Formats: sequence, structure tokens, C-alpha cells
Amino acid sequence: MGRYLIIIARDRPDLLGRLAVIYGQKGEVEIHFDRRLGQAWTAPGDRPDRRAPRHRDSVLRKQGFLVIRRPETAAASR
Repeated sequence: MGRYLIIIARDRPDLLGRLAVIYGQKGEVEIHFDRRLGQAWTAPGDRPDRRAPRHRDSVLRKQGFLVIRRPETAAASR
């Protein structure tokens, strides 16, 4: 499992090729498309407790991709 996860916005498939060339050869990175369906959560009270912070949605919309650092685990350090 990679140490970093790159999520690509569904409307930016062009970024997959570019990011795969830059980061694809490194075993530390996994690249995936945003798998969420429906509209993004926008109103303060309409989002149930989620693992991802709210600012990630806006970064994904603005940049077209999002880089998430995965936490270190004891098994990964061996």
C-alpha cells in the first residue's frame, strides 16, 4: 500500500496520464478517480460525520486532484 493517495476528480481524466507518469513508478503512491456519486456536500448541516475534512472537497474541485498522506502503521514500517 502506498504512503500517498492521489484522488483525481471525475471531470479531470486528463490528469491521470500526467500524474501516473510523474508518480506511477514510485511504490509509495496510489492514484484513483473520485468514486463518490452525487453532488458534493456544500451546506454545513447536510454532511454526516465523514472521515475526510470538508476542505478536501474544495481542493479537489479547484485543483482537479487531491494528495492525501496515509498514516504510518506498525506493519508498514517493517
